[in-house]
Amino acid sequence: MVESGASTGGGPVFRLIYRSSLKISGDDLQVELPKILAAARRKNPEQGITGALVVWEDSVVQTLEGEESAVRGLYDTIQRDPRHEQVELVETAAGVDRAFPRWSMARVTDDDEADLPLSVNQWEGGIDVTAPRLQTPAEEAVIASMRNRVRGAPA
Repeated sequence: MVESGASTGGGPVFRLIYRSSLKISGDDLQVELPKILAAARRKNPEQGITGALVVWEDSVVQTLEGEESAVRGLYDTIQRDPRHEQVELVETAAGVDRAFPRWSMARVTDDDEADLPLSVNQWEGGIDVTAPRLQTPAEEAVIASMRNRVRGAPA
């Protein structure tokens, strides 16, 4: 979900990208994934964390951005989550500009679209499913890398 209220302060942040396999499949994934995203969208703003999630078959690649201790703490929680296995840290970067300042946690499909486009009129209601995509070049670059990684391609 793209959220107009997810914006956090400017300045450099810590970025962590990981890959994992989900122990959830089929119909269970259709039930669990919205729960996972809803929890992230509720909790991440409290921690100043933004990011995006790509799910392809049973593979996940997620980008987390924010203050380093908050991001690493969330990653530690994810590593212990019984819904994930083979959790692999694929990239960390300190002092980078936030690629996803507007998204507490966006779910990105494996085919070029975020699950909801950001509203053109953020101040008038946030989400407009008829609005065109408004991805920035930074978002597009990180998302392209995530899509490659979720399919097993090298970065």
